[in-house]
Amino acid sequence: MKAIKNITKGLIVLSAVALVGCSDDYLETVPTDQVSDVVMAETVNGIYLALNGIHREMVSQESGYQCFGGLPGFMFTRDWAADDITCHATSNWWSRLSTWQYHMDKSSGYNYSYWRVYYQWILNANKILEALEKIDRDALSGSDQDLYDQVKGEALCIRGFAHYDMVQQYAKSYVPGGNNTQDGVPYRLTSEVGELARSTVAETYRLIIADLDNAITLLEGKDVYDVNHYSEKVALGLRARVALTMGDYANAASYATRAIEVAESEGFKLMSTVDEFTCGFADITSDTKEALYAALTPDDQTVYFYSFYAYMSWNFNASAVRSYVNCMNKELYDGMSETDYRRLWADPTGTAEVPASNYKKAPYQNRKFTARSSSNAVGNVAFMRLAELYLIASEAYARAGQESAAKEIFTKFQQTRDPEYTTSNSTGEAFITEIMNSRRVELWGEGQRYFDLKRLHQDLQRDSLSDAALCGFTFKDADADGWVFEIPQHEVDYNPLCTYNY
Repeated sequence: MKAIKNITKGLIVLSAVALVGCSDDYLETVPTDQVSDVVMAETVNGIYLALNGIHREMVSQESGYQCFGGLPGFMFTRDWAADDITCHATSNWWSRLSTWQYHMDKSSGYNYSYWRVYYQWILNANKILEALEKIDRDALSGSDQDLYDQVKGEALCIRGFAHYDMVQQYAKSYVPGGNNTQDGVPYRLTSEVGELARSTVAETYRLIIADLDNAITLLEGKDVYDVNHYSEKVALGLRARVALTMGDYANAASYATRAIEVAESEGFKLMSTVDEFTCGFADITSDTKEALYAALTPDDQTVYFYSFYAYMSWNFNASAVRSYVNCMNKELYDGMSETDYRRLWADPTGTAEVPASNYKKAPYQNRKFTARSSSNAVGNVAFMRLAELYLIASEAYARAGQESAAKEIFTKFQQTRDPEYTTSNSTGEAFITEIMNSRRVELWGEGQRYFDLKRLHQDLQRDSLSDAALCGFTFKDADADGWVFEIPQHEVDYNPLCTYNY
């Protein structure tokens, strides 16, 4: 363990991961090495240190694959698999994420990395929850009682969120109004080592909701130190995400609206100026008040080429940036109003200045994410922004048939992006499409597009500039194979000498 600067009072709690294989019907999801019992001291403050460790784990080099630097890597690699990032370059090893080769391959170490790292976070969250059960709550002071509730609420958020991402990747979509008896993922409620059957999709979502609802109650009114921790507003935001995925639009709108109210009462607000939109996101938590939950990475806490900005920036000096140019979907960009500030997030001509002559340029090249310098890839990564909550509420109200409420909240949001925007004259599906296009622009590169296509059962359509030779395909039917990630072979047929197709 070592002290770190970007988590208050924090220590890194790492557990080496080696998952034990099992039969086709049961999937083992527990690391053999577990959170240190020394760290899990039977005091609230000691357990809080372990919680800090999980937050630090979420931005780490533990996957062993450079583009999978924890949750930030999972976010942009999922977007590479969707249709709003157009890549211009010669083929590289990471292009196999765009072609779906990795996640359709049971033997791929990349596919396995998602699985094992999410379950590592779940394991550590369960260890924290179990340690809390050993605390004598009657002996706690008022401040310790509050910290107890915060730590428990955050651990439940971690467990619920990790299972939520997992079930979206490794299972068929939740069908609103359906019985949803299709296989989900094993839902780990304890740190006990042993085989565990896959829950159904319905049961997986029921348990996710139970964890998040409990977390919301525990975190209500708690003064969480900083945006590198879960808080009431973030728990409400997660609950809104889940409801949206389930097609439960009434609850999605309700939870998103509550999250907005809490966030804005605490001083968070939407970006609304050119300076804020061109902040580059590496310092988003200090340059704006929009990030509700984020990784805070100071200059001396680099994760090197595992960093988000080593892949998604336009200026860091790495081959993944110099040669593999990430661009915004042309049709998406061209659909924006001329006065939309978010046009500043891409260079439509491909002629804007780059750090050096050996950096490739391409039309609609990313300018949204900027590393702090060409020699330093560190930077904050926002996991939830206030903008997302406005978009969830807008979409949910619209899909629930409450168009006036949708237009009210969407207009308020859109006018911060485009000062010339007026309330939409569109109705029905045309208005929903307007909301969704704004969502696609707003959350570009932040890990939502693949999940959106899947939950809405929509075809994937890459833009007219996409190179099929590089990205493998420019169109994918909503019913095509590959929307469900393959369960890693390592899980169902363990072999200590097995190798992966890298």
